[in-house]
Parts: sequence; C-alpha cells; structure tokens
Amino acid sequence: MNENEQPAFWPAQGNLHQGRVFVLKEDVIFTVLAQEGGIAWMNARHPHSGGSFIIATAVSDEEEERATRLLKNEFALRDVLQDSWAIRAVASTQYRGRFALVYAPFSFELLARRAGRAISGIARFIELAIQICAPLRQMHLQNLIHGDIKPGSIFVYHDATCRLGSFGLSCHFSDAFSQTRLTVSGGTPAWMSPEHTTRTRRPVDSRSDLYSLGMVLYELLTGRLPFELGADDQTNWAHYHIASEPLAPDVIRPDVPGMLSTILLKLLEKHPDNRYQTVDGLIADLRRCQATLTGEGEIAPFTPGQQDRTPAIHLADSLFATHPQANDVIAAFERVGQSRVPELVTIGGPSGIGKSSIIATALKTLQQRTVLLAVGKVDQFSPSLPYGVLSSAFRTLTLHLLGLPADDVAKWKIRLSRALEGHEALAVSLVPELGLLLESKPRFSPDTFSIDARARFSHMVLALVKTFASQGCPLVLVLDDLQWSDAASLHTLKYLLVNSGAIPLLVVVAHRDICSLSDATLQALLTSLPEAALNASEIVPQALSVKAVARWLATLFRTRSTATSDLATLIHEKTGGNPLFVHEFFRRIVDDGLVVHNKYQDKWHYDLQAIRARHYTENVVTLVLEQLEELPDETRRLLGSFACLGGKGEMEMICRVVGMSMAEMRYALHPAVMAQLIVLTEKEYAFTHDRVQEAAFALLDPHEKSHLHQTTASLLADAARQAAGNELLFRAVHHVTAALDSIQPAPQRQMFRELSLLAARRAKRTGDYLSALSYIQTARALGNAGVVSDFVLDIEEAGCEFALGHLARTRELCDAILGCPGGLTEKALAANLLVEVYIRQSDSRLALEAALCWLGIFGIQIGRHPEDADCDAAWKDFCNRTGDAPQSRYAQLSRMENPETEAVMNLLYSASICASFICPRLHFLLLCRMMHLTLDHGITGASTTAMAWFGVLIGHRYAEYRLGFQYGTLARELVNRHGYDAYEAKTLLPLDQLSVWTQPLSFTIECAKACFTAAVTHGDMTMACFAACHQAINFLSRGDHLDGVLTSIDRGLAFVRKTHFQDVETILMVQRGYVEFLRTPVIGTWTASQVLPEALLPASPEQAPEQTSTMLFWYWLYRGMAHFTCGEFADAQADLEMAGWYAWSAPGHIHLLDYHLYSALALSRQLTPETFSANHRRSIHAHYDKIALWARINPGTFADKEALIYAEIVRLDGMNSIALEQYEKAVRLSREGGFNPINALAHELAGRFALSCGYPTASDAHFRGAIAAWGRAGAQAKVRQLEQDFPHLLASGQASAYDTVAFAQNEVIRDLQSVIKASRALSEEINLERLIENLMTLLLERAGAQRGLLLRVSDNLIPEIEASAWTSTEGVRVRILKDVPVATDMPLSVLAAVIRTGQEIRTGKPEEFHPFSQDPYLVTSGAAVMCVPMFKQARLVGVLYLENRLMPEVFTAEHSRVVSLLGAQAAVSLETARLYAELLAENIQRRRVEKELRASQNSLMLGEQISHTGSWRWELEQDLMFMSEEYARILGLPEQQKMISMAEFLTFVHEDDYARISAIVTQSVREGLSMRAEFRIKRTDGSTRYILGIGDPVGVGSEVNEYYGIITDITSQRAAEDAMRVAQAELARVSRATTVGQLTSSIAHEINQPLMSIVSNAGASLRWLNREPARLDKVREGLEEIAAEGARAGEIIRSIQSLTRKQDPTFARIDLHYLIHHIITLSRSELEQRHISVDYLLNAGDSFITGDSVQIQQVLLNLVMNAVEAMAEVNDRPCIITLSTVNADGNVIVEIADTGSGIQPERLEKIFDSFYSTKAQGMGMGLTISASIIERHRGKLSARRREPHGTVFAFVLPLAGQTGE
Repeated sequence: MNENEQPAFWPAQGNLHQGRVFVLKEDVIFTVLAQEGGIAWMNARHPHSGGSFIIATAVSDEEEERATRLLKNEFALRDVLQDSWAIRAVASTQYRGRFALVYAPFSFELLARRAGRAISGIARFIELAIQICAPLRQMHLQNLIHGDIKPGSIFVYHDATCRLGSFGLSCHFSDAFSQTRLTVSGGTPAWMSPEHTTRTRRPVDSRSDLYSLGMVLYELLTGRLPFELGADDQTNWAHYHIASEPLAPDVIRPDVPGMLSTILLKLLEKHPDNRYQTVDGLIADLRRCQATLTGEGEIAPFTPGQQDRTPAIHLADSLFATHPQANDVIAAFERVGQSRVPELVTIGGPSGIGKSSIIATALKTLQQRTVLLAVGKVDQFSPSLPYGVLSSAFRTLTLHLLGLPADDVAKWKIRLSRALEGHEALAVSLVPELGLLLESKPRFSPDTFSIDARARFSHMVLALVKTFASQGCPLVLVLDDLQWSDAASLHTLKYLLVNSGAIPLLVVVAHRDICSLSDATLQALLTSLPEAALNASEIVPQALSVKAVARWLATLFRTRSTATSDLATLIHEKTGGNPLFVHEFFRRIVDDGLVVHNKYQDKWHYDLQAIRARHYTENVVTLVLEQLEELPDETRRLLGSFACLGGKGEMEMICRVVGMSMAEMRYALHPAVMAQLIVLTEKEYAFTHDRVQEAAFALLDPHEKSHLHQTTASLLADAARQAAGNELLFRAVHHVTAALDSIQPAPQRQMFRELSLLAARRAKRTGDYLSALSYIQTARALGNAGVVSDFVLDIEEAGCEFALGHLARTRELCDAILGCPGGLTEKALAANLLVEVYIRQSDSRLALEAALCWLGIFGIQIGRHPEDADCDAAWKDFCNRTGDAPQSRYAQLSRMENPETEAVMNLLYSASICASFICPRLHFLLLCRMMHLTLDHGITGASTTAMAWFGVLIGHRYAEYRLGFQYGTLARELVNRHGYDAYEAKTLLPLDQLSVWTQPLSFTIECAKACFTAAVTHGDMTMACFAACHQAINFLSRGDHLDGVLTSIDRGLAFVRKTHFQDVETILMVQRGYVEFLRTPVIGTWTASQVLPEALLPASPEQAPEQTSTMLFWYWLYRGMAHFTCGEFADAQADLEMAGWYAWSAPGHIHLLDYHLYSALALSRQLTPETFSANHRRSIHAHYDKIALWARINPGTFADKEALIYAEIVRLDGMNSIALEQYEKAVRLSREGGFNPINALAHELAGRFALSCGYPTASDAHFRGAIAAWGRAGAQAKVRQLEQDFPHLLASGQASAYDTVAFAQNEVIRDLQSVIKASRALSEEINLERLIENLMTLLLERAGAQRGLLLRVSDNLIPEIEASAWTSTEGVRVRILKDVPVATDMPLSVLAAVIRTGQEIRTGKPEEFHPFSQDPYLVTSGAAVMCVPMFKQARLVGVLYLENRLMPEVFTAEHSRVVSLLGAQAAVSLETARLYAELLAENIQRRRVEKELRASQNSLMLGEQISHTGSWRWELEQDLMFMSEEYARILGLPEQQKMISMAEFLTFVHEDDYARISAIVTQSVREGLSMRAEFRIKRTDGSTRYILGIGDPVGVGSEVNEYYGIITDITSQRAAEDAMRVAQAELARVSRATTVGQLTSSIAHEINQPLMSIVSNAGASLRWLNREPARLDKVREGLEEIAAEGARAGEIIRSIQSLTRKQDPTFARIDLHYLIHHIITLSRSELEQRHISVDYLLNAGDSFITGDSVQIQQVLLNLVMNAVEAMAEVNDRPCIITLSTVNADGNVIVEIADTGSGIQPERLEKIFDSFYSTKAQGMGMGLTISASIIERHRGKLSARRREPHGTVFAFVLPLAGQTGE
C-alpha cells in the first residue's frame, strides 16, 4: 500500500473529517506489534477487504492520560512531518475508548529490538549510525526538535534506512526558545539530555537530540547504556546525566577504535556547546571514520567536529573573551604597589561598550597576585539601599578573610579590633560578617551625638580600608555600574579618596557616560570623584574595529576574515563598533533572515542591500542626527518630503510628488546618503532610523506638509482602486487624513470621501475595526457630498462599534438611523443590529419586541404567544409542502434577488434568536415562516441558519433527529455553495447541537471548533462566544481530562470578556466552578455546598425573567451534578428539579442528556428495593425513556447511559443478576466510547452494589476501576474521596526509566516531594553507616553533584571528613572515612568560612568572581561547589560539601534549599545514629572482652595440654610456687595440688643435673636474671622426663619480687631427635646403595677386567708349566699378575661395600683428585655406553681435605649420575662432563658441569628441598642428602645454569690444613 493510499473502508473525506477522524469498524482484527513507553503499537487488519493499517494508543488505563497527551501533540504536528523521514499519523480514532493515531502500513521494526546487544562489526555500526542520523538531520532542517530520541522512537526499514516516530514531545525551535521550557516538557529518563532533566538552566534545543542520539549509539556499540543503574536507581537518571562521566566505549569493548569512542563521548558532553552542534557535523565525522577504517579495525585519529558549525541560534557572545584595555587597570595596580599612593581608575562609556568586560578581565589577572579584592556591583532593578554597593564589596572581602587559615584569621582579628575600636556597631551594620572578626562585641558609643552620623560612618569606612590596605598586599576596591548607585555611597567614596593618605589602595569605578545621566546630583558626584583622588586615570573603552568585527564573523562563518570584511564594515557602520550592539544587530539580521546558513553547502549567505536598508542601532543615531544640521537646504527639504511620505517607499512616487527626475533627485540626495541618513536602492528609499525620519519631518512647515500629503493622496488614489491588496488604499487615506485642511474642490472631496468609505469597509473586513472607524471619521470630515451619505456612514460605524463591543454607541447610531429617512433595506440592517445589541445586553424581551415591531412594519404579522397546537399545525403544513426529503426542494433553489426580502429574512432570524430565549413555540413558528419564505423567494444567508435551527427544533419537538441532521448538513452545504461566509458560524453552531443525537461526539467537537474559527474570521462575535461555550460543554460531555477543559474554558473567558457578552461569561464561570470543584482535592469531607454560590447568577429583571432561563438551567444543572458526584443525592435531586423548570430554554442541547441522566440517578441512589414505589418508578422512567430513545438513534453516545439507568431500575426491582449484567454493560460501553466520568460512575455504582450483595473482591475491582477512570478524567477531588473511603485500594505505580515521562509537575513540587521522601528515609535509619550512605546518595542525586564530603565538626570547631561520595558510571559510591581535610580534598577557605560564619556558601562558574576565587583548589579544579552547615539545636555539628566540575552552573538556590533541608534533618539523624552506634559498640566491646577472657583461659589450658607446657609463678618472699594443672601433671603430683616450694621442686631434679640447676637458680635470683635450662626429673612413679625450664623476673625498679615461667616436657622431642639421626644415616646409606645400583653394569665391567686377567694369566701359567721344560719364570710372572689383579678386584669390591655398608663416618685426610678419578673409573662403562666424554680441569694445587671418604664419594657419584641423566635426551650436541677443581681462600672448589637440558631458574631454588625431583622416576632425596653431607664437612653445595646449555654443581670444602684439626 502506498504512503498516500487509504484503505477502502476509510470514510470519504468530508469538510469536517479532512481524513483526520474516523470510526473503527467492529470487525477489524488487532495484533500487538510492540509496546514502547506507555504506548502500544498494533496492526489492524480488515478481514473482508484485506486492507491493513497501524494504530498507536495508550497501553493501559494507568498510562492513558500521559499517552494521550503525547499522541495528541504528535497529531498536531503531522502537517510538518514528512513521510521521507518520519512515521506520520494520517488520522486519529478511538480504540476502546482511548485516543489512538492511525498510520498507513509500514515495515515495523523498532531499533529497540536491537538494543541491549552490541552490533558485531564496526563497519556495520558506522553504517547504521549514519542511517539513524539521516532522518534526524531532515527533522532539524525543518526547525523541529524531537525531544525523545531513544531506540523506541527509531524505525529501521528493510532497505536499512531509518525513520523517526514518537513525536509526542516534539516542538518547533521557536517554541523551545520563546518559552523557558518545551511545550510538553519531559522525556525518557534513560536517554534524556541534561537540559531535559530541567535541573540545568539551559533550554532544550536540537543539541539535546544529539545527546540522546549519543546515548542510543553508545548502547548499539557497547550493548549497554553509559550509566548502568540497578532497578532501585531508575528514578535517579537525571543525576547521572548531569554529574556522571560515561565510560569510554573502547574501555567496555576493546575492539572499538579510539576515534569512534571520542566521537561518542563528544555527543555525550554535558555542556551543549561542547557537543556536536549539528547532525551534519556528526555525519561528516562518521563518514570520515567509514572511509579510513582499516581491515584491522583501526581508524586514523583526527580532530572531531571540524566540519561542524555553530547554528546562528546558538551564537556565543565571544566578542570579548579577554579585554585588551584591562592592562591599563593592571598597570595602575603595579603603580599603587610600588608607590603606596592611592589611585582612582574610572571606566566610563555607553551601555555595551565593554566596561564590565574590562573589569572581569582585570579581576582574572589580579586573582593571581598577592592582593585583597573587594568587588561590588550596583543592581539597577533592586531598591537603592544606602551604602549598598560598599556593603556588597566589603562582604566579599570579609568572607575571603574568614576562609583563611586560623593563624591568619587571628592576626586579622587583632588588626580589625584595634582599627575599629568604638566603631564596631557601625562596621557590623555595614558588613554583618565583620562581627566574627571583632574581639569586642558591637556596643554603641555614648558620644554618638557629638559628631554627625555621615562623618562618623565615613571615618569607620576609612579605618576599615586602611586596615585592609596593608603593606605588601594592596587593596583593590572595584565598584561597577555606579550610575545606579545611591548618593550616600558616592559621598563616602569621595571622603575615602580625599583622606586615605599613603596606603596601597586602588579604586576602580565603572559607570555610563556622565552626560547621559538624568540626575544632576549624581552627575556632580561622579564628576567630583577624579578631582578628589590624588592620582586618577580614565579608561575609555574603545569600540571594536572593523577588523575585530571581521575576525569575529570569520570564526562564526568558519572562513577567513577577509571574506567577511564587507559585512563587517556594514555592521560596524550600523553599530559604531559597540560590542553589545554588534551582537544584537547581528542576531537581529540573522533572526530576520538577512544572514542565512545554507545547511546543504554549510555556507553563510547575506543580503548586503537589505542589511544596508536596516536602521542604525540607538548609539549611532545621535551622531548621525548631528550631520543633518550640516546638509544643503535643498537636500534637507527633500529629506523632509521623504519623511512626510513614510520611513521607506518607492522612488518613482516621490519623483512624481515633488516633480523631479530620478537623476536630479539622486544628485540632490547624495550628501544625505554619504552622511548615512538615508539608503537608496534602485527603486526604493529607506531612512536609517526612526529618529532620522522624525528629525527630517520636523524641518517642514505645516503648509508644505499638507501640500505633500494632498499630492501623494491624489497620486495614490488612482493606483489604489486597481490594486488587489489594501496597502495602497490605506496609505492614500492616511495622506487624505493628513491633508484634510487643504482639500478644497468639491469633486476631489467627494472622490476622497468614497475612497475613505472603501478603506473603512476593507479594514472592517480584515477585522481592523479601529482603523475602519478612523477612516469613517475622515469620510465624515470631508462633508456630506455625493453618493456617500451620512446614513451609509452611520450604518458602517454602527457595525464597527458593535464589533468592538461598544454597545451603547451602537445603540445610539441605530436609533439615529431608524429615526432618519432612508431605504427599507438599510433600516432593516439597523433594526437587525439593534436586536443584536439587545441580545448582547441580555435584554432578550426588548430585542424580540423590537424585531417583531419592525417585522410588522415590513408586513409580517406574528402572534406574540402561540400555543402548541399552532406549532403542530405549522409542522403539518410544512411537511405537506416538503415531504421528508429536504434536499430535493432546497438544494435546487437559486439565490434570493430581492434585497428587501433578504432584509426581512435577517430580521426574522434575529427575532428567532430572541424567541429561543423566551418562547420556544414562537421560535419554531418564526423558523417555519423563514423556511416558507425561502421556498417562495430563494436562498439567502439567513435561510441557511434558519434551516439549521429548524433541524434542531424538529429533533427536539418531534424526535426527528435524523431528518434534523439532514437539514443541518444541507444548510452547511448551501453556505459553502453560495459563499455565505458570514453565515458559516451561524450554521455550524446548530449543526453542533444536531450532531449530538446522531453522530459521534468527535464530530460535534469538530463542529464547535470550526464554528469558533469561522465566527472569529468573519467578525461574528456573538456566535464566537456561543461556540466557545459549546466547546467546553462538548469536552465535558465526552469526559476529556479536566486540565484540558479548564484551559479551554479560560481561553473562552478571555475571549468573551473582550466582547462584553455577560450571559456567556456567566455560563463559562459556572462551568469553571464545576471543573475546579472536581479537579481540586480537599482535606477533610468533600462537599458541594459552596461549589457554585448564587452570586454567580445575574439579578433577574422582574419584567423579563425568561432572559436568564438558559443560564438558570445550566447553573442548577451543574450544581446538581456537583452534589451528585460527591454523594449528596438529596441536594442533587433538589437542584436538578430546579433545572427541570428551565429545561425548555435549552432545546436540543446535549446538556439535556446530563439533566435526564443525573436526575434519574440522583433519585435511584436514595432508594432501596424496599422503598421503591410506583411514583418513583414513573419519575425515573420519565428520564429513562428519553435516554432510551436517544440510545436507539445513536447507541455510540447514549447506550452506556441507558444501561446505567436500567441497571439502577432492575437493582431496585431486586433482580440482582440482571443488574450486574447491566452495570457490566455500562462499564464496557462507556470505556469503549471514552466517556471517563460515566465509566467511573458505572464502576462506582457497580462497586457499591457488589459490596451490598457481599462480593468484596468484585467490589474492590470496581472501585479500582472508578479511581482509575476519575484519574483519567482529571477529577482528583473525586479520586481523593474514593481513596479516603477505600484506603486499602491505594497502589503506588512506578514508572520505568525506559518510559517516556511528561513532567506535568512543577519542579518545586518535585523537589519538595523528594525532600519529604528523603527526610523520611533519613529519620527511619538508625544504622550510622547506612544512614551516611543514604544521606550522601540522596544529596548527590538531589543536588546534581559529582562528588561530596560529609564533615563532622567537633566542639572546638575542628573538621574531620566522615564520608566521601562520588558519582561513577555504576551509580553513587560512598566510602566511610576518618580523615583530616587537606587542600587536595576541597577548598579549605570555603570550609573555614562556612564553619566561622555558619552561612551556606555557593560558587558558580570558575570564570565568575567570588570571594574564594583565589582558592588553589577552585583555581585548579574549575569546580562549582556548595558548602552547607549542619546545625543541631543551634550548634554546628557538621558540614555538607558538594561539587560538580562537569556542569558548574548546576547548583541553584532551589538546590541549596533542598540540601539545607536535608542537612538539618541529617544533623539530627546523624547525632542519634552516632549515639546509638557508640552505645552499641560499647556493649559489643564489653561482651567481646568477657568472651575473650573466657576463651583465653580455655585456650591457655588447652594449649598447655597440647604443648606439654606448664606455667608457674614463684613468690620469692614466701618461697611458694603456684602452678598450672599441666605443671602438676608433668611432675606427677596429685591433681588437687596447686603449690610447691622451690626446695621441694629441686628434690624432683635428676641427681646428675641437681648441682647445675641449683646453681643456676641461686645465681639468677641473686642477680635478678632470667633463667633457662634443660634437665631431667625423676617422677614419683620412677620414670625420668627431659624438661626445658624458663623463668623471668618481675619486680618494681631493681627489686625482684617474683618469677613467672614455664616448664616444657621435651622427652618425646628428645626421642624424636635421636630417631631422626638414625633415620638420616640409614637414608644416606640407602641413597648410596641406590646410586651404586644405578652403576651395576659399570661396576660389573670394572670387576670383570681383573677376573678376565686372572683367568687368562692362570691359563697362560698352566701352559707354561705344561711345556717341556717348564718355564717357571713365566709362571711366576703370571702368578704375580694374578695376585695383583685379585687384589685390585678386592679393592673395588671393598670400596663398593664401604659405599653401601651401614657404618659410622670416619674422618681422615683424603685426596679429592684420587676420589674423582676413582668415581669416574667406577662409572666408565656407563659413560662409554652413553657416548659421554669426560674433561678433567683439576687445577687445584692442594686437593687434600679432612672428611669421610665414603660420604664424599657418595656426593661425587650422585652429581656425576645426575649429569649423565641430564644429557640422556641430548642428540644435537656433544655430551661432555667437565670436572674441575680450584683453590680459593683456603678452600678447594669442585665443579661438575654437564651439557644437558639445564634446570629452569625458578626451579634452581627448590632442587635441594626434600622430595623435590626434576626426574620422572626420582625420589627427590639425592641432592638433599648430598647438601647435608657437604654442610657436615663445613662446606656448601650450590647449582647454577651453564650457558648456553647445561648445569654446573659446585661444592666448596676447607683444605685439610684449614679445618683446625
């Protein structure tokens, strides 16, 4: 389906629909697509046609009010939205009683579905980001702000393009800037900008959308929002947007390029000026990222925002960042510092020239010097207080002093107390804070009468200044805007300058030009200041040069300054270079579209010609006017002519008026052009300022002026008649009026008179009645000549006066017209007008009388008092003539030609209006007569109105509602067809009443709106008033939210009061009273007794009580409805019966429905089934039958009301089940129809019925429904009443941070509510840590702070930090501390000042001067701080310190109020919690100590048992040893024995140890030493125990009184040590055997050799013996060889035995070289088998050591075998074992190195540990044993890595001569 194609079943576009409103068919099928915020999106499909569309509506009853406001705002904007970038609603409808928007079908995919998970590829993300930017760019180009950018308002199409939706909070740029807040303020908390939170003072603009866009893109990139809050923190989003810095995306997701991270963080800047300024700038940077993204995911860095621009609307006032002339002030300061002579610097100049800028720049520099600054500025708009400026200046200085360290403050106290002695009271009256720096408290001196007060005061100020201006630290007194100052301050300042003497004082004063001041006294005082000073210098702020303006423009336009020089020259010319005016002038030409930014080319264009024609700014005019005096006479006269003809105009016209050629004129005007008095273009001229025109005009004499005006008027008159517009005509008549005296010829006067009348009629048509009246007066002044008679002028004037509401004057004119001769047509017009005057004056009877009289004159006689029979006859007669098809008879009629009949019709219409208030029957007959006249003579404007009202009355009288509606719509068509614009409103009003009975109420409301618009457009004020009243009635009947209804009523009242229509004003006031009654909740009982006082009713004139009938009907009806709503049924019934008397006066009016409905219900609610009588039934049925009839004709509007009354009737009949059904029906139908008050009533009545029947659950559900429905209607008073009656039904609804919020509440109320909630939270918490955590979290969030400290102040005013809090991306974090504040924590000067003054201190932006500007913390951090004292019973107990560096202007007076309130509450809560915590801690400590004592006792006993240790205490004097249970057990004493003497103890000591122990004890006691000994004891059972005893002396001074000590049973320890020694020896032997076992093959080889030699020698010897002769010599040699080899084999076996035999070590002198060779011999076979070669580097000259040969061999063998195994896996290099020895320092060092795999460095430390092995099969004991053997030989074994491969093991042993043996 195309964008513009509508479903077939949508209604045809009618005049009222315009495709905007349609009714949903019942068979449409709905499917929910998504829920976003409080709005549900649904797909709607029509099963028959197959067409579909999408609707958006409130998701639930609770959300309805909020959602409807958003949807209606979106609907109002639909004309400015475009389908290319927006999801645009095409119509509105009702869905189940809720307002809904209808959209053509589109591919529905919300970006929200992708939120929460990061997009995988960076390239994909950038592409999507650009697509999301595109629609926002288009929206901003349309000057629209979205206001609620979030994933739920962005739709992604199939082609990957995006569209925006959810425009509920959108508005125009102009709206956002003209008002302080958005039209619908609010947003979605999780995505809203800092400006949206309303916590900053900045307006929401397009850059706010960019912040929200940044949030969306951040979530898409990282899968989470920048601030991750828990469910509890959702309400605190505003705080995080203001005070929390987001984590960089590349921290969360490492693959994000840093450049992309920077771009997102720029979008999320807190200050709008630091963000991207436009979507274009963002897109440009994203495209650059896209272009430079590499395959590795890198993006080349660049400066973001280079292609961004500053939209004109966000112009910063950057002309003077620093003012160059401030250097003059600094120079004066340097002079004062050196010479110690006071100096005055005056800065004078006009407004805006830069005086304050010079001061601000100078202060920035001075803050960095050693100086005391007193700065004051006079406020123009505050009352002029005596000495106000001096007081404010010295206050800043005093506060600065109070912030100094304590030592400095003490010095200042002494100085000031001395200087101000006797003047304390005066000083404190000037600066209250000085009281804190004075030792003696202020007292009034007794000699006050002796000196005059001013001199005394001036003397005190002088003393103060002299004290401040101390040597080395000059005083600078800065006073700005002195032109507004009081005279007293200036007198004192003058006195100061005259009498100050030689002190380093610099006074800087700034004021406007003295000559521009109006007050002579002030002029004289300011002039006298420089004369009074010893040294005075003047700074005259220089205007900007053309170059400076060009440079400024160049920065704005992002171009070179040469490119803007033409515009800069022009701006400089127009403004004189005044910075303020340059800025204002530029903003004005931007606002007026003369300087335009092309958003596509990103270039600025300006129209120099148009700018040249603009006026000068005020400051330049004075200079320009001076040049006027010097011009040639001809030029001045010409300028006068120009001025006479207007501020600007056409050159050609001027030429004709003054009779000069164009060339002559241009020549004559050249001097004026050069003097910048006038601007000439090709065709036009323009004065450069109004005051130039005034001055030129004053140069002409009166005769010249008249002549010029007359000539111009004649020239313009001809052109004016032909011109389509009115401008020329009005200008011509303006000149005629100015030249009245000089117009003489009669034809000319006649022509001008006609011209004036034409102008009057044209002005009247445009609604400018005052101008029309002035033109009529001009026509009158031209005399009664020609065709335009005074009669005609009277008629026109009467019309204008009536439109302006001047009723008395209109009446006079009409009476005059009717009394003068003239045509019947005109007289009928006047009669008609007179009747309208009477109606407007609420005199309907007189109006009717006048109308009927004049009708009689025109020949139409009608009886004054007809009966019903006359009406019925007339109706019958009419039906016979027309039948029931009005279109067929009236549609073909032509327009009425006869003016007199038309006049009669108008009069009949007026009469019918009057009759409607007085006699409905007469009203009906008059309308019948008009219908007949129309059939006879044709259609006229009055016919249409008559036809519409005729429809109303036949509906009311004969229930012909459908036919009546046909007449009404036909009347409307005829108005459009014949162009009766003036009657459009007159037909729409009756159509509004008619449509109620047959159409939906939305149609009726559109009628009333259209009626009001048409009436205002055509000046029909009477109809406009009625329409305003009907609009409010329709809204009330539909059950709209009362806030909206109230707005509608107030607009209506404002309008009606201008027209002086008293009746309608009264009705609107009655409606307003009723609405306010329902809206405003009350405390206590809610009653309607005072709701509409009778004073609202006008006093009814006795002769015509009928005229107020309609008002009385409304008054009593609204009163009855109010009584009924609050449950006062008897009063309601009485009031509604009163209304019944006047119901005749509101025929066919929708309020008849309310009358019948509430009348029936008021009666039924007072009845029960027992008291229900036949009369009651008749009364209720009289009302019910009416509503039932209407329900059959228009069930959509009336069926719910019918069901409700029927439910009441069957309830009274006792048919409970049917009653429940009917209540349910009423609830359902009213909900679907959107009738909230009826829905609420149905719920309430059903609830009360269910309760009476004993169904409490059903009853609760109904009452909840009633509360919700009244809430949707905005009837808060009724909601409060139900909540008080049923408190258990209260529910606290919590909005999610992800739903759109519309802030209806006032910010102050929100703050107040948060304070109440926070106070409650603080007062309920007793745990100190939790209380501090809650307090700091609340403070940071409520005040929008980044960081905060809680400081406790002790009684002697010493502060201590108790807690620190800061805002992180995860929320507020609080840390409990105990710390002294230092200069890096906070500004200590601010803290000191708060503690000393007890006042709150707040600083703003860092660039603004304040008393603490020089504090190093504030200078370096740039933070804004708020420091608030906490008092408890007037005692300072703490200080709350808050700061924000991101948004320095965030702390407002409102925030400080909130913080002060919370601080006061917290002070009490903290003290209570501290006391409680201390008490708790004390109790816990006591219990803990007791528990520890018991535990330590038990532990001691247990410990003694486990460690076999007993404790003892020996008192020397009594020789008593007290012992523990374990002590007794060790000695083997009886259990009950606890004491023993030392003598007794010594009897237990072993006889071999007795002497030694006795000696130790005696010596130790004698010398007061500690004792320690190991000994044996013999127990009573005969066993011996080894004991370790220890004892320490205890005494006073050198005297020892007693010993404390322990004895430990070490018997088992001794046994274990012996066993360990045996085990170690055995382990060493096993280790040796194991190592030898590893060498089995090698050893076998070694033994095999001698055996083979023995065998071969034996064989050889045998052979030698067997020889003949036997060779005995050879045999002997063989036997000797056998003996030698046998001995060798024995030696080998002995050495192996010694290695493996268990034997004690024997130390002897051994040769290490021999042992090395021996071990290698044993291992040779193994080495050869593994292809390992051995290198000997035995360089030690002395290789003899003392040791055990077997153990050293064991070590050598172990190390060699380790080396062999280390090379087992080596294949790529030779395997070599290197054995080396060397002597050093009396030692021999043996090293065994291999080329194996080596040992890792970290393992080298562990290899000597027991059971640690690097081998798969190793035990891990070999190296441990080797190390212990070497240590036993007083050596050391170590290991290290060998480069490049292998390991070196080395041991060092002392040489035999070195061991001492």
